Parts: sequence; structure tokens; C-alpha cells
Amino acid sequence: MLNLDDEQVRPFAAVLADLAAGKVHARLTEQLADLTAAVSTTGKKGTLTIQLEVKPVKTGQTNGPLQVTAKSVCKAPEGEDAAPVTIFFADETGNLTRDDPNQPQLPLRGLPTRKDATA
Repeated sequence: MLNLDDEQVRPFAAVLADLAAGKVHARLTEQLADLTAAVSTTGKKGTLTIQLEVKPVKTGQTNGPLQVTAKSVCKAPEGEDAAPVTIFFADETGNLTRDDPNQPQLPLRGLPTRKDATA
């Protein structure tokens, strides 16, 4: 296992964007938008499962090239699971956001500190 203190690990999102010259990322983006729209419409939960297979290309060398294959399955399963839950909102195009698109944003600003008050 890689020690994260000693090495910089490339972000998963960057690798995902490189798979099949971006086609995997585009497919997952579309599947997530479709799933979000279906869940919003039906009120039922769904899943998007991503499976990555990594295997060495037979070259006879150690630390040689690796072949990465990505599969995704989008479905509406039955039954409940005990996975952690995060609440998102879907906008009109099916994009997920943590902020409710129907809730107006308040114009918040910071309060003055004691240092600001004496200046």
C-alpha cells in the first residue's frame, strides 16, 4: 500500500477523466444525470456502480504498463442498505448540488472584529 505521506497520489477524478479519452467520464456523467432525474421523478432510489479492472499488460517486465477497463451499471435496486447517506438536490437539468436550487441565497457578510472596530 502506498504511504500517502511520502508520495503524491494522482486524484481519482483525473484518472477517470483519462479513461478511454474521456468517454467513460462522459458516459458516467450522462448516467448520473439520468439516474438523478429518474429518482426525482419516481421518488425511488437508484444506484450507479462503477467497476474498474486493472491488469498488467504481458511484457515480462516489472512495473510495466497496465490495462484499465471501466464498466458502469445504472439501476434502481430493491431493498434498503445501511450505507452512509448524503442529501443532494437535483436542478432542472439533473445535476446534483448540495444547495437547494429552489432556496434563495442570503447575502451573508462577515461581522466586524474588535480590531476592525478600533481602526
